[in-house]
Amino acid sequence: MLTGIVPASPTYWAGEAGDSAFSPGTRLEPGTLLPGPTLAWYHPSVPREEPIPFDYWVVYEDGDLIVVDKPHFLPTTSNGRIVRETLQTRLRVDFGEDEIVPLHRLDRLTAGLVLCSRNPRTRPCYQRLFQDRVVVKHYQARVAAPFSFDGTVRLGMRRVRGERQVRVDPSGTLTQTRVLAQGTLVDVWPLTGHTHQIRVVLNHLGHPIMGDDTYPVDRGLALYDFSSPLQLAHIAMSFTDPISGRERVFKRVHGERF
Repeated sequence: MLTGIVPASPTYWAGEAGDSAFSPGTRLEPGTLLPGPTLAWYHPSVPREEPIPFDYWVVYEDGDLIVVDKPHFLPTTSNGRIVRETLQTRLRVDFGEDEIVPLHRLDRLTAGLVLCSRNPRTRPCYQRLFQDRVVVKHYQARVAAPFSFDGTVRLGMRRVRGERQVRVDPSGTLTQTRVLAQGTLVDVWPLTGHTHQIRVVLNHLGHPIMGDDTYPVDRGLALYDFSSPLQLAHIAMSFTDPISGRERVFKRVHGERF
């Protein structure tokens, strides 16, 4: 809420509120005495960021959805450290649409499919798919040493403020992950959603993912070190479309590419 006199900087626009004296989107002129607390918004100043030299591929689009293949190192949305160089910002700029919103998030270091909404009217229907955990998500990871495993891993996980690693903790949030390994290529289907879930599970099994800068040893954050991509990708997803009722299946267009 903005109160008193509109400052000279930054530039403010009126927000949408039923009791506002200004129409939504109206520029609030500097020096204007506001009649009361006024919902307003502004574009914060964002420092120049180093470009991330990798881009997304469009896998599919229609009037409601855009499915893209996100590269390693590009954040899905702003993470506080990177604001401009994100998948969401690039999509909004490239398509000229301010309403594009990723419906789920991949870690910055993870590549693969991201389902995005471009239609605010149908967005809640697709968001509910992820809330209800009915989207089947298939990942592949590469590990250093071959091993065999076929089963569902159930682990308690807990994040601790100030720590990059997620801890395995029986009293933490219960996660479930289907793992199928025959050699060094591992297929994974997370049945729950938790930060670093797949990375924690494979490290717990004694086979950390190649290129992982956090497990088993936290090597520290290096935002612009692109030399060793995490060998983890979201390669396929499927769900029943809540609008059409059709089964939707999306796969990476480039096949196995970590």
